[in-house]
Amino acid sequence: MGMRGFFMVSIVLCTLLCYCKSDEQRVELSRDELLEIENQLMRLNKSSIKAIKTQHGDIYDCVGFYEQPAFDHPLLKDHKYDFQMKPSSRPNSMVREDRPPKNVQQVSINSELNGEKCPIGYVPIRRTTKEDLIKAKLFTKSYTSRINSPPTLHHAIVSTRPNPTKKYNGGGTVASLYTLYNVADSQYTFGRMKLQNGLDIIQAGWGVNPSVYGDNKTRIFIYFQAGQLSCFNTVCPGFVLVDPQPLIDMYLRETHPGDIPTWEIPIKIYRDQITGNWWLEMGKDLTQTGYWPSSIFSGGLKDLATYVEWGGETYSPLGQIGPPMGSGLFLKGNSHYDAYCRVMTTIDEAYNQVDVKNTEISSIDIDFYLVRDWGFVNDDFRRSMTYGGPGPR
Repeated sequence: MGMRGFFMVSIVLCTLLCYCKSDEQRVELSRDELLEIENQLMRLNKSSIKAIKTQHGDIYDCVGFYEQPAFDHPLLKDHKYDFQMKPSSRPNSMVREDRPPKNVQQVSINSELNGEKCPIGYVPIRRTTKEDLIKAKLFTKSYTSRINSPPTLHHAIVSTRPNPTKKYNGGGTVASLYTLYNVADSQYTFGRMKLQNGLDIIQAGWGVNPSVYGDNKTRIFIYFQAGQLSCFNTVCPGFVLVDPQPLIDMYLRETHPGDIPTWEIPIKIYRDQITGNWWLEMGKDLTQTGYWPSSIFSGGLKDLATYVEWGGETYSPLGQIGPPMGSGLFLKGNSHYDAYCRVMTTIDEAYNQVDVKNTEISSIDIDFYLVRDWGFVNDDFRRSMTYGGPGPR
């Protein structure tokens, strides 16, 4: 092998085995983690019986319910779950979520896929290579290590005020989404809802994440942290898929500030009163996508959430131009240009879904990322907030 070939191999190995952050700390995968990835890839490929291609080119493999990565979690080895599971009940809704405002369209799973889905007993996992799994694992480890670590991580959010006597069975929102091109390989930008209790976290929303996907496409994502264990999307243990239609990781249509209609996605996360599982519903029809089993949480979200927030989050290594957030524009006071979360709700201890009350706003850098809490707007938008900006230049 010539010197040129030697250096090329070295570069590839470095890319796959480590993620170097701006603070010079290195995130690496252990030999056991690499072996786990090999076994996971082999199992997924062996179990797949059908492939579904979305309108935007993503391919999802239909794998056996019990072969999905969720059950690699050590606390789910002796699982008592099945693909027909449903929540024992849904929260009592006191707000309307099924009526979008004029000139607004909601992401619909059925329309995106023309009704195509996996056979009974199978669930959709976005087709991944070994390199994809390695990148996802590295990003998850680096994200978890830097969460809540300014100055490289920025947020513009509305949240519930700290209250030691207040707990939540979940929350919801309807979030607008945008296509954002100016996000570099080592950056990301998210618009999401987050629930937390102690070290335990659940998030769901949309984002642009070149570190994982290698592109600037807007996609749906989920994330959880249970103590020291964390996971993005569905290629690692924890989140149990039950819906036979693809949703997580899905590439969403292009949409830009000022476009008519404005595109948005409803999100609801709630705790099952009997099992304690945290269920995720997303899309126009609030499809029951899957759940985070209560058994993966050792504390915190083993109980109810103590904190809920809505808004945007970005990351950029020191010295780089910051990524855009929301629509990428400073707030204009116009819902066709500003990224928003409307119908912001919490699910109280009595299991009622209500408009959020007693909120506060926070932005790490008000020079580049703005946030506004609009309070109760009208019957369509109800409790709403807007956020976003172009990022540091």
